[in-house]
Order: sequence, then C-alpha cells, then structure tokens
Amino acid sequence: MKWRHFLARWEGVRAENRWGRALMAVLLLLLLLLAVERFRKETIVVMQPVTLAQDAWITRNQAAQSYKEAWGFFLAQLTGNVTPGTARFVEKRLKPLLAPAIYHEGMNALRAQVQQILNDRVTLRFEPRAVEYEAETDKVFVTGYAFEKGATSEEHRRERSYEYRIQIAHYAPLIQFMDTYEGKPRTQAVLKQLARQSEQEKSSHESEK
Repeated sequence: MKWRHFLARWEGVRAENRWGRALMAVLLLLLLLLAVERFRKETIVVMQPVTLAQDAWITRNQAAQSYKEAWGFFLAQLTGNVTPGTARFVEKRLKPLLAPAIYHEGMNALRAQVQQILNDRVTLRFEPRAVEYEAETDKVFVTGYAFEKGATSEEHRRERSYEYRIQIAHYAPLIQFMDTYEGKPRTQAVLKQLARQSEQEKSSHESEK
C-alpha cells in the first residue's frame, strides 16, 4: 500500500517537472522573441526644432514633416544671407550636407556662386515669409523676399523661393535636391497649372496659323 502511494507521488513529481520544463521553454522562447523585436525596432528620437513651435521625431532613415521644414528653413537662411566675408563659411557648412548623387554638381554650382559673390562684392539677404511641405514630392519650399546689394549699387528686392528635398540617413539630414528661383514655390499644383497654360497657348498659336 505504501509502495503504491510512493509511486503515485513519484509520477506526480515527474509530471510536474515535465510541465515546468515546458513552461520554462515557452517563457524562454517569448524572451528571445522580445529581444529580437527590441533590437529590430528603430529608435525614435523626439526633439524640439529651434525654428518651429511643434515637436519633431527622427529615426535612422525617416523624419517628421516639422523636422524637414526646420532644416529647409535653416538652409534657406544659410544660403540666402551671404556676404563676401561669410561666403567660404557657407560653402563649408553645406559641403557635408550634400548627398553623393548631387555632391559634385552642387559643389560646382556653389563654388561658382561663391566666387561671383567675392568678385562682385555682392551681399545677399533673405527674409523668409512662409515654409511649405509637399508630401507628394517630399519637398520643402521656403518663400520670402531676397535682397541683393553690390559694392556701390542700391539694394534690390525680389520674391524668391528655395526648394529642398531632404533625406535622412543614419539620423543625419542629406540634401537630395535643392533649387532657388524668383517667384512663388513651384509645387506640383503650380507646375500642372503652368503645363496646362503652356498647352493652351500652344494650341492657340497653332489655331491662328
């Protein structure tokens, strides 16, 4: 009788051990899955851009709209306010921000502009009025008034727009595209409208012939 009780208790202990090992294996598997997911998940950094009022976030390869707007605003201020004394400084600041795809073209254009500023003793001043982000093209447009003054000439004012496409690589901004021109920003809606006007003018000229 005692022997049967001993065997019953022994079987219970063995069954408890089997369930305990199975439970430990499941917990270990869940721990490994959580560790893998933790290492795969990108770190999100939340910051307060100095040029905007709202928070921005940035990961290894992405960033919030407000972060890109803040960089576009900074770049327009940097390239729009240049004197003969700061021209070389602006060139050095922009150099590490250019993406490899546009590096040589961008640096050649920048060096030519810097040399012209030095030769003509031109002072450029930019007063921003609006910052616009276009999600369709991932572009930032900064519009305002540009003032240009030579060594002996009067200051001239023109409406000017700066256009940037900024990519994030390893938490750092890279300029994939940049342009500046007189007038309003050339958004997709504006470009489509200009294309329609061009087609209408072309059709009108053809009908007159």
